[in-house]
Amino acid sequence: MKKFLALFLVFATMLSLLVACADPGEQESQTTASEETTEENQFDRIPDDLKYNGEEVVIISRAFQGWTWDEVAVPELNSEPVNDAIFNRNVTVGDRLNIKIVSHAIDDPDQSKPVTEARNAVLSGAQDFDMLAGACYLVLQSTLDGTFRDLTQLEYLDLSQSYWTQDYNEVISYNDKQFSATGMIALSTYRFAFVTMFNKPQFDDKGIPYLYEAVANDEWTLDYQAKIAEDFYQDLNGDGKKDEEDFYGLITSPYISTDPYWASCDLKLVEKNPDGEYEYVLDTERLSDVADKVLYLFYESGSYIYPHTGLDAEQDDIRIAFSKGNGAMATTRLVAAEQPDIRNMEEEYGIVPMPKFDVAQEEYGTLQHDQFTVYAILNTVGEDKFQMLGAVLEVMASESLRTVKPAYYEIALKRKYMSDPVAWDMLDLIFATVRIDAGIVYTNVLGNPHDLFRQIITAKKNTVSSKFSKMDRTVTKNLSKMENKLDKLE
Repeated sequence: MKKFLALFLVFATMLSLLVACADPGEQESQTTASEETTEENQFDRIPDDLKYNGEEVVIISRAFQGWTWDEVAVPELNSEPVNDAIFNRNVTVGDRLNIKIVSHAIDDPDQSKPVTEARNAVLSGAQDFDMLAGACYLVLQSTLDGTFRDLTQLEYLDLSQSYWTQDYNEVISYNDKQFSATGMIALSTYRFAFVTMFNKPQFDDKGIPYLYEAVANDEWTLDYQAKIAEDFYQDLNGDGKKDEEDFYGLITSPYISTDPYWASCDLKLVEKNPDGEYEYVLDTERLSDVADKVLYLFYESGSYIYPHTGLDAEQDDIRIAFSKGNGAMATTRLVAAEQPDIRNMEEEYGIVPMPKFDVAQEEYGTLQHDQFTVYAILNTVGEDKFQMLGAVLEVMASESLRTVKPAYYEIALKRKYMSDPVAWDMLDLIFATVRIDAGIVYTNVLGNPHDLFRQIITAKKNTVSSKFSKMDRTVTKNLSKMENKLDKLE
């Protein structure tokens, strides 16, 4: 891993020099050629003559600004690359299949509303909606109530294709059944990945190497971050207290911002055994060691902690404070890079994965916020339309890979929102190390085990041993109940 990353960093540095010297027209030409040889060749297998009768496909979703505002549909073209790619994707899907996508989007910070509305429609027998694009952990909870249809019964849906997230398929499929899917059809699978942002001028001023070097040398760990966070801290108002007027090494939160450590520190909650059954596999001793390091990072080094304020609004606080230059590093989701305050920062910033537990850990790990969007078909949909929706999902996903992904990942994210080619390559590393854990995505069903870790960090005391000894019994019992419900689903 270390040798690979060292070579990777050298290559990325050379690339940055080449990009800086290249003619802009040549850059665009090279990017287009690359996209043509990779994305456009990965096409779906939907027959060209498969046409329907202009039927409407109604998708209920959450379209909250700054989160999932444009995943399903946008009202019009506006010359923004992602917006226009989404608009044109839906036009293409409509033209290829002779259908019309109708978006029933709920603009609300409460992610539960579209899932609740879809579930209520199924309970009442109403056929107001065909599909739900909802927050993963809530969709999976509602799945157990029989809200959705089994996607494996769809003739035209091929979940083995690269535009569907295979790790998600592996984690949530059970007894050859699967009731939701995700992939490039949902931009939040990229946007909701947790990352560490760092302020490059602040690192320059302190003479501390950019975090790229620590990543390449396999030294980017919780201990390393705590050490440099302490080096960065400055009591700017001289009052001897840590407050919002000071400068911090790390800006973070003890709530949502503790979640990424499950993946970055190689902690596993639930895995499948060889028989395909779910098992609780948490190593509480390792979790306790992680808690010690996180508690030290948060409360003993130079970190500023934003409290949880409901509906995850502290993520905005973290982003805004970092954009104002109040900290050298910040734990945030990648979607922060799209927000105006980050895009308009005077200082240049870089992005790296979340830190590992220690140098002995072989790989970095990336967690997606459990609200990433997954698609499901409501159980009130009749058989003929059900099969049509399989074709719609397949074409939406394949078109998203071919057109939406390049617009977002290559043009907007890399070229428009960031100016550092080394950070671009770090993005590739981040998404190569995404980890999906059934214990996270089924969190509500299992008794919220990962939320307990949030509570421990918020309380500023390592009580992992006592609290998780009780949680062990709860999760094991709930896993059994969950499997019984999955067994009964048609």
